[in-house]
Amino acid sequence: MDLSMRILKRVTRMNKAKIMEILEITAGVVLLSLGFYFFLLPMNLVIGGVMGISVILRDVIPVSTFLFIANILLLIVGGLFLGKVFFLKTIYATLLSPGLIFILERTIPSDFFMKFMTESPLLISAGFGGLFIGVGLGMVLRSNATTGGMDIVQNIMNKFLHIPFSTAMYITDGIIIFIAMLIDFQLGLYAVGAMLISGLIIDRIAIEGKSGYTAFIVTTKSEEIQKEIFEKLERGVTKVKVVGGFSKKEKDMIICTVDRVQFYNFKRIIKETDPKAFTFVSRTKEALGEGFSREGAVWETKN
Repeated sequence: MDLSMRILKRVTRMNKAKIMEILEITAGVVLLSLGFYFFLLPMNLVIGGVMGISVILRDVIPVSTFLFIANILLLIVGGLFLGKVFFLKTIYATLLSPGLIFILERTIPSDFFMKFMTESPLLISAGFGGLFIGVGLGMVLRSNATTGGMDIVQNIMNKFLHIPFSTAMYITDGIIIFIAMLIDFQLGLYAVGAMLISGLIIDRIAIEGKSGYTAFIVTTKSEEIQKEIFEKLERGVTKVKVVGGFSKKEKDMIICTVDRVQFYNFKRIIKETDPKAFTFVSRTKEALGEGFSREGAVWETKN
């Protein structure tokens, strides 16, 4: 009975996590689409990617039409070169963004907000456009998804040319913004500013948003601490046998990573269960794996 309840709780938790992931991806795509449509597009700011190309070609082909065509073609290329799993993970966000832009084009003019900005409109456009796109794209990346488009080209460059993803992004977006600067140098400079703003925000949300704390607890009450962590925080632990250098006594060392919200309760559990436990904590820059995300873990110790 106890085993079945644990299995049921795990399945429920996994389903909730999947629903939250889909909701976060949706919210992220909505934010970046709104930022592009209402702030960058009215001022012809080219921030890079497929959206940037659509701004350059807006007098030739409608923005949403170009986004649909380019994203679908790149999605097919991604499926061929990066596999079926990548294709299925990418298709939702890839089609959602052009769909939203298509609806907006037919309901609300893109200058709905910017027409009221009489002072420093370019600065406002670059600032808020970069902000919305940074937050939106950061949320999508934090959920281990991608918006498709130029991300597919960057992933292909990373896989086959062994170019770091960040470098591939600067190469592709840099070329697009450089073309925009040839057309209008001033707009190109503001676009660079918007790109830098979005990049900083993406790092804060996608990377630091996964941060937490990793605790190393040397204790004689490992079973009690482990039970409390399982029941109250639903976090896993790793146990290692250690020997005191001075006392020569064998103890257990528990290693456990928790997110920032759980850290206060985590400290309380240790203090109440074994006040004599020797504990040191390191700041975890990125926590990945079940309960965080799916790849692994990166630790950054801060004294």
